[in-house]
Amino acid sequence: MDPQWIGTVSTLAGVLVAGGLGLVRDVRAERRQLARDESQRRHEIDEARFESRRDAYVGFAAACQTAINETDQYDFDHQGELPGDHGHEGPLKRVIGALDLVLIIGPKEAADAALEASKHLHGWAFTSGSRQQAVDAVDEFQALARRLLKLDPA
Repeated sequence: MDPQWIGTVSTLAGVLVAGGLGLVRDVRAERRQLARDESQRRHEIDEARFESRRDAYVGFAAACQTAINETDQYDFDHQGELPGDHGHEGPLKRVIGALDLVLIIGPKEAADAALEASKHLHGWAFTSGSRQQAVDAVDEFQALARRLLKLDPA
């Protein structure tokens, strides 16, 4: 083989090897970037889901606390009468609205605890239910929500 061809073939082989290695490097870098992008996307979805649940739980707990406070005030202002005695259901409407969001967003465990709290609040305001049972049910919901959101070390 002619020495001139050997040099040309060697140069061409070097260029092809370098190009091939560059292509492999670029493909691997692209795959790593796609994996990072997918991981970031999953993280953002998880973060949005967490924030939605947190907002639903906080909204429900706040509506329950408002209902407790307003029912206490109503009871005080009307000397032992409950809102249900006169069809006043304002505080419980907010609880029901907040409950709907927990039922949609939360897992079954949160939905069940929220339904239980709502049931006891309704029982206290509209029948002869116990205030303490209502408060305890709301407290249980709040403790469960903190656990589900991993806000309490366990």
